[in-house]
Amino acid sequence: MTRNGGGDGAGGTHDLVIAGGTVVSPQQGRFEADVAADDGRISRIASPGTLDGETVVDATDRYVFPGVIDPHVHHGLFRPLDAEADTESRSGLVGGVTTTGNIFRRGEPYTEIMDGYAATAEANYRHDYFFTLGLLYDEHVAEIPEIIADHGVTSFKWYGNYKLQAAERFDLDRNLLDDVADRFVQRLAGQETPTTLAYHAENAEITERLTAELQAAGADGYEAIVEKFPGYAEAQAAVAGANLARQHGYDDDFYVVHVSSRRTAADLAELQSLGYGVTAETCTHYLALTAEECDQRMRINPPVRSQADQDALWRHLREGTIDCVGTDHIANTRDEKLGEDIWDGLWGSPSSATMLPLVLSEGVREGRLSLERAAAVTSTNAAKAYDLYPKKGAIRVGSDADLVVVDPDETKPVTPDLLRSAADYAMYEGREVTGWPTHTVVRGRLAFDRGDVLADPGDGTHVDRPVAGR
Repeated sequence: MTRNGGGDGAGGTHDLVIAGGTVVSPQQGRFEADVAADDGRISRIASPGTLDGETVVDATDRYVFPGVIDPHVHHGLFRPLDAEADTESRSGLVGGVTTTGNIFRRGEPYTEIMDGYAATAEANYRHDYFFTLGLLYDEHVAEIPEIIADHGVTSFKWYGNYKLQAAERFDLDRNLLDDVADRFVQRLAGQETPTTLAYHAENAEITERLTAELQAAGADGYEAIVEKFPGYAEAQAAVAGANLARQHGYDDDFYVVHVSSRRTAADLAELQSLGYGVTAETCTHYLALTAEECDQRMRINPPVRSQADQDALWRHLREGTIDCVGTDHIANTRDEKLGEDIWDGLWGSPSSATMLPLVLSEGVREGRLSLERAAAVTSTNAAKAYDLYPKKGAIRVGSDADLVVVDPDETKPVTPDLLRSAADYAMYEGREVTGWPTHTVVRGRLAFDRGDVLADPGDGTHVDRPVAGR
């Protein structure tokens, strides 16, 4: 229930109060509390029933999580950013997402396009966001200090999958070979401002050869792309990339995206045991699907794999080898997505809005994760990895009042209408999922209320980094 409040006497009236919920904190565990927000930040955390506000959300018998941070989305990839910032942040709010990390890459110098790109984003996002920029060639490397200083962008991406494709795909003079990667790792390692390098781990020489062989053999069906992107090619590249970062003292800021293979997770665990500071992310589709269930809707790189891979990823997520969950969200329509066969059509699928519900339904309810670990992997750890913490990812006084109230017992079938994305299909369509947000709060403003998206385009804002209090 949401109501307009009165006053709490000597304590005053707050802008917003989440009342009587069970706060879930990776640091403090679980406790019942009222959480107040004023001027966009958490202002008080007090005993249940002691605070009042202009707006009061009754969270009795519900959990209060830090707002979900999806660190891995691709808004504006297949349609204009102004449209996708609007529709996909609308969808995210349904699932408790309060901040996204929009990863994009362009062949042009970023210093020439960022002002316009940022203005478009600022006018259309309903929740907060940050950018991660793909580094493709030497001019991008040279721009890094200016991008940090002028645009508050401190995270970048190394596309291992573009190693042999960058020149043709982006009209560049040469491909994205390891000497270019070596230069940008060194450049990032030399910055005074903390930075993050996200890495798509793929041995492109292996996957290019396998693609040619599979297509020549007439391979089709989902298993063909599983064979095209074998787990060992991901694992080998992850280890090599992490080691390059280690050579330049940068492994603490090295972030391997969308880990899909049990081999990769095992190798990263071994590196971490040797002192590597590498952070790993997996995605909800690797945790909730197996290849046998997949069709062209799940045409994703890397692909969904076996039950053994899924089981290993859950174990590594629980134990801490993998510290973050993202979605690799890409919005496309069914007509755009589906091709004549598995080799045709678009890559990527929409899924931000199901990130927290799936982690709760498949992780917490199935005994694979604790509630506290769920809060960590869907919010706090991404905030730390991308230098947003403690502004984001925390329920503590002074942090942004990004909060999500969850009914742990609410079960709904996944439908496109529920998710409110521009996409007209869902990977999990028809699946019964338990544990859905009832309310989403972004910087102290109620942005989603029991099915209604209240935030407007432009209510979100870019999170400049570094953040104060890091």
